[in-house]
Amino acid sequence: MPEKTELIKDTKYCEIHNQGKYVDDNYTYCIEKIYVKKLKRFEIRFSLYKDLNGHPEKYIARSLDVTELEFLSLLKDAIAKNVFTPEMIDSMSKLLSSSRKPTSSKTSKPKEKKPDLTNTVDIDTKKIEKEIT
Repeated sequence: MPEKTELIKDTKYCEIHNQGKYVDDNYTYCIEKIYVKKLKRFEIRFSLYKDLNGHPEKYIARSLDVTELEFLSLLKDAIAKNVFTPEMIDSMSKLLSSSRKPTSSKTSKPKEKKPDLTNTVDIDTKKIEKEIT
């Protein structure tokens, strides 16, 4: 089990220990390392918060919908804030590397053009906000 880090928030359900964020004008999107008390284990949670009257960053129980660029920004911050263990980052890296296998041109259908995401790790929030609007 990973070592517990600085406690960000404690609720009846869980303790939030690490939190990567992407904030826009309406919501705060997060990837969090939480400790689920009943299960006595760490989990990774994708979450959404909204500032409401009298409740800053109120947890919103619904799915997290983000664009690819927002997700990359969120993932980058989660990695920087140690949401993932080094072993998990290594596993994700291997998974991403293995998913880029070349396909045979004789048997594959023409692929639609995908955005070049090779340099997105170094994207900044201003660029993302500009592309969203």
